Amino acid sequence: MIDRLNGAQRQPMIPGSYPPDLGAHADATSRDLDPRRFFASLWRRRNLLFAVWLGFIVLVALFTVVQPKKYTTTAKLITGSGGTSQDATSPTANTNLPVLNALLAVTGQQSAETYAELLTQSSVSEEVIKQLGLNTDVGTLLSRLNVKPVADTSLLTLSITWSDPETSARVANAYANVFIEHERQLVAHQADLAIQYLSKALPDAEERMRAQQAALAAYQHETGISDLTLQQTNTLNGSFSLQQKLQQAEVDEQTDDAQLAAVQNRLASTPETINSGETTSVNPAIGPLQTQVLTLQSQLAAARRQYTDDFPTVVSLKSQLAEAQRQLAAQPGTEKSSSVSGPNPVYQALLQQETTLTAAVAAAGASIHKLQSEIDEGKAAVDNLPNENQRITDLQRSLKSATDEYQALHDRYQNALIEKTTALSDVSITQAADPQVFSKTPNFAVNMLLGIVVGLALAVTAVFLTDFFDDRFRSDVDIKERLGMPVLAQIPLVDGLESKNAEWLRPLAVEAFYQLVASLRYSSTHPPRTIAFTSADQGDGKSTIALNTAISLGQMKARVLIVDADLRRPTMHTKLGVANETGLSDVLVGVAALDDAIRPTEHPGVSVLPSGRPAPNPVGLLQSEQFETVLKQARDRFDFVIVDGPALRSIVDGIVLGVKTEGTVLIVSSTSSEGRGVRSAIERLRSVGGINLLGVVLNRARPDRNAASNYYLGAGATVSLTPGTPG
Repeated sequence: MIDRLNGAQRQPMIPGSYPPDLGAHADATSRDLDPRRFFASLWRRRNLLFAVWLGFIVLVALFTVVQPKKYTTTAKLITGSGGTSQDATSPTANTNLPVLNALLAVTGQQSAETYAELLTQSSVSEEVIKQLGLNTDVGTLLSRLNVKPVADTSLLTLSITWSDPETSARVANAYANVFIEHERQLVAHQADLAIQYLSKALPDAEERMRAQQAALAAYQHETGISDLTLQQTNTLNGSFSLQQKLQQAEVDEQTDDAQLAAVQNRLASTPETINSGETTSVNPAIGPLQTQVLTLQSQLAAARRQYTDDFPTVVSLKSQLAEAQRQLAAQPGTEKSSSVSGPNPVYQALLQQETTLTAAVAAAGASIHKLQSEIDEGKAAVDNLPNENQRITDLQRSLKSATDEYQALHDRYQNALIEKTTALSDVSITQAADPQVFSKTPNFAVNMLLGIVVGLALAVTAVFLTDFFDDRFRSDVDIKERLGMPVLAQIPLVDGLESKNAEWLRPLAVEAFYQLVASLRYSSTHPPRTIAFTSADQGDGKSTIALNTAISLGQMKARVLIVDADLRRPTMHTKLGVANETGLSDVLVGVAALDDAIRPTEHPGVSVLPSGRPAPNPVGLLQSEQFETVLKQARDRFDFVIVDGPALRSIVDGIVLGVKTEGTVLIVSSTSSEGRGVRSAIERLRSVGGINLLGVVLNRARPDRNAASNYYLGAGATVSLTPGTPG
């Protein structure tokens, strides 16, 4: 037995040795970031860790199960790809309608953000609700819509969230189709401006042409002249050509003027800006350049009707037009803007049309003035023709002018019809929404993965928050690091545990007391024989530790006397089942002899001196010389005197006992002792000279079951623990 105790012996301990500054040591070590402490805390509070972790996972799973499912499908659109058969996205796009050309040039420069804002207009949502017969309002439908431009592309993603994937896909595709039709109508509307005027002008032009045909036929029949001589024809051809160009210029002026009036009327009722939220805007330099290009195109077309392509005026206009187009192509389409509200693309288009048509009307007026001057110059040659021939010439000229006017109006009307009929939207679907391809929220797998990760983080946080606010001591490592005190033994918690746990914990407890005894007996060459047991607070188990220490010493054939010096709350007589009529207090006041007060116990080698009758002045009795005499007599008769003293929290009895005895053992409970109270108790013991603080016993520790090896399970079979009541 002695050999085994020697094997469990701790390092030799110098009586009265402890750190010079306990508080500073505790503060420094309690915040140690040693990874071993990290994992030790997790393992010690593994029940809390797994409870919080699994609880959070269960909550996430329940939330995911009960949360209504939502399905999101996505359609993809490309912007700026529509238009007429020509490249409408190019600044040089050209049709027979200047108004349409201007619109296509402007709309081709809009950013994807502009289209995204236009797509969220109430009119588009209203049409979707109407087409699908949805039982919802515009605000609710827009809350389910998510339109997002794809960075650095002309693509838009249009997503709809619904309670089922089929409806989600139907609504997404309906949105795409309605918006495409909306944009197509915007383009086609420009052709309507020309059609509205031409449909009124065509009948009048046809009537004038037929009247001229009838007048020429009647005069030819009257005069019998059906043709002019070649010379006359050549003479009049130049005049006819000028008259034709003049008529064409007048038609152009009338058409452009009518379209200008229509554009100005609509411009007055169109807002300048819309709340687009886009961060880009049309480059302001584009508009003037486009106006210049359109003006030069109109002037070039007018010049070509008068001259050949080699004529200097035509060559100059072509050169100017090429330079303007080059400058326009070099300009970026958009520039960054921080304004939340952006220009209304329809208003900008109409404004561009007004500028273009104003320039066209001015160009036509200039052309008419020039042609009229040339006609006046050639009139003298025509006046020299015979009256009959001149009359026929005049009729033929009027007929040709009327015919050319009608043909020009007819051609323009046909072109406008074609443009309106074949006008395409500048938005196209690249990928329709598919009900088989959707994203679902909440996603059980994703939520569970997040629940596992977040739950683990919360559980670890809960463990360390608990450790942060829990100032108790859980192991001998805690005591060494936070108090800097030697640990004499760790006594496992046995009381109150199930029998299946007690089967392996009791042998560990027996070994722990053997270790405590070995630490006390072999701590130095002159081990203390009178030892006081105290604690920081009542209920830490000091009386039980003192009793079982005495029993363990008795098992080692030592004579042991237990002195119950807790004269305020004595418990030792109850634990040992002896009478307390006569005890320490009676001996100290001189009403009883020491031999009469000592009583034997059922434990071999163990006797007890109970506290005796209540004393009015416990501190005075313990400080008396009579108490020192009692301890000296007991030391002479017994090998060890174990003194059970009171707690140190609010009374000085324990300090007095520390001074009177040769050594003091401080009991710390892992389940109830707080660090602040324990440090205060140690400081109180240190504040009085002459106290030999042997070390600390950690009571009610929770050892790992792996520590209960067969070696320990077979030890101490002859030792019985006496749990008693905490004290």
